[in-house]
Amino acid sequence: MKKIHSSLVSVYYEDTDLTGFVYHTNYLKYAERARSNLLREHFPELQQILNSNKFFFVVNQLNVNFIKPASLSDNLTVETFFLENSFCSLSLKQKIFKNKILLTEISLKLVWINGLNSKPSKIPENIIARFNALEVV
Repeated sequence: MKKIHSSLVSVYYEDTDLTGFVYHTNYLKYAERARSNLLREHFPELQQILNSNKFFFVVNQLNVNFIKPASLSDNLTVETFFLENSFCSLSLKQKIFKNKILLTEISLKLVWINGLNSKPSKIPENIIARFNALEVV
């Protein structure tokens, strides 16, 4: 498992429920934003492909482990890890921390879809090579 990106998130009032804790679906939103930041920062040409809807990643599998809650005004860090790839998919793990304390762990599989026929397609080798080359130390 190799850390490939880190993104900061702030918790706002709109993110919380009546208990003052972050509502469970917002952790998925934070993870999605971190993946968008990863693409924006490291794959600008891939962002253009996604914007054209010719090819795109879709979430195929998702597993979330809620460990501790985040609260209003917390500053969180979302770390993204590259696990592996196959012909048409990437497996990632995202961990959400508050002050280096693990709050949530998300495992997901993204499938590369051809927008013209809506079927899985081979991920271009240059994209896989760049995912493999990324590392945050």
